[in-house]
Amino acid sequence: MGSENFAKSAIAAVVMGILLILSNVPRLEAQNSNQQGENESSLVERGFAIAPVPLNLAGRDRGLVGLGSYLVNAIGDCNGCHSSGTAASLNIFPYKPGGNPYFGQPEALDPSVYLNGGAFFGWVGTPTGPFGYQGPAIITRNLTPNYAGVPENGNSLAAFTQILRHGTDFDHIHPSCSAAQLAIINDPIAHGYTTPGQLEAAVNYCIPGGKIPGTPFDNEPDGSLLQIMPWVTFSHMTDHDIEAIYEYLSAIPCIDNSTSMPPDGAPNELRNDCGPAKHVESQSQRDAGRSPRSLRR
Repeated sequence: MGSENFAKSAIAAVVMGILLILSNVPRLEAQNSNQQGENESSLVERGFAIAPVPLNLAGRDRGLVGLGSYLVNAIGDCNGCHSSGTAASLNIFPYKPGGNPYFGQPEALDPSVYLNGGAFFGWVGTPTGPFGYQGPAIITRNLTPNYAGVPENGNSLAAFTQILRHGTDFDHIHPSCSAAQLAIINDPIAHGYTTPGQLEAAVNYCIPGGKIPGTPFDNEPDGSLLQIMPWVTFSHMTDHDIEAIYEYLSAIPCIDNSTSMPPDGAPNELRNDCGPAKHVESQSQRDAGRSPRSLRR
């Protein structure tokens, strides 16, 4: 009987322990949820504190805008690539005169070039043929909202998410070279092209790939994907983070560079139209692709 009583007592103790753990789970989940909310709240306020430009919060989710600012300005350094820089810095740094921290000066970003695009990242592709054709120049896109308050000159949240998740190049202005285009590049004179400029236009600024003779270099880029944008890293962000970045980019001032010189092949990266009010899209158009959770906020 003694052993039976011990066994019953042990079972009862185990059951009581399980019940105690289960009773604490909702409380632990609530505590974790509260901590997460408090942590994000601090990031939101930090985002507003470091935003370098005035923000338009009308019709926008304040929490998402603040979090997006934190991700864009403190984590992602989006302006480091998506800015033309200032003339005073030879279009290298996006800071005001006297505000370059790399020169030991207190940081002061120039809002006139904030996320306006236009940074030149060189050419992408393997130098090919007698002209050493390297492919198109890569120039960063203007990320500021257009006249309708939509980032990237009108990309929806769905498209923006696709870009960050999969690197999709919706502009299709840097395609991989076809076999026919490579034939022209490898023997341009036989095809009637006597200057590099004529050749570039003839092959539509495609990206040449392949091996460089005498080297181990072997490069086969996929022109349907962004080649410089670090989307592979950003693809690991949560949907919530991506939506926050998108919301922030819709709240910053529009920078109109619709008359800028276009990059090689097409003008899409630089163009942005802050244009007339008659073009303003409806709120429903602006919200195309947004999640139901965002629309409820």
